[in-house]
Amino acid sequence: MKKKLLILILLIIGLLIGVMVVVGTYSSIYKEVRINCQKAQKEFQRNCNNSLILLIQSENFSFREKNSAIWTLGQLADKKSLLFLSQLAKNIPAQERCSYDSQICGYEVEKAVKWCEKGNLTSFMYKDQGDWK
Repeated sequence: MKKKLLILILLIIGLLIGVMVVVGTYSSIYKEVRINCQKAQKEFQRNCNNSLILLIQSENFSFREKNSAIWTLGQLADKKSLLFLSQLAKNIPAQERCSYDSQICGYEVEKAVKWCEKGNLTSFMYKDQGDWK
């Protein structure tokens, strides 16, 4: 009886830790997406998607900032970004490795395209993005 109770308690603790990890991860992703959107919107005064696209096209931002904007478009998984991301993917040469600081990362673009086409696990969190200021 004591063994069963101990196993049950350990299972419950494990489940609670798992839930906390998932919630913490989703919270961290949400925060980063929101920060990236707000930064782009402050600069370009458009909605999040359009502002991120303008940031990527701009010469005034680093490759790290552009790659972060691409990641954010993928997180949002909005089909309206698909045309831009697909065109971007066509113009990126094949890369063995990706340097986030010296080039647009083909891996990030491919991932963003896939997420915009098929969705991802976190895109449900951004329904309120119109309220981000």
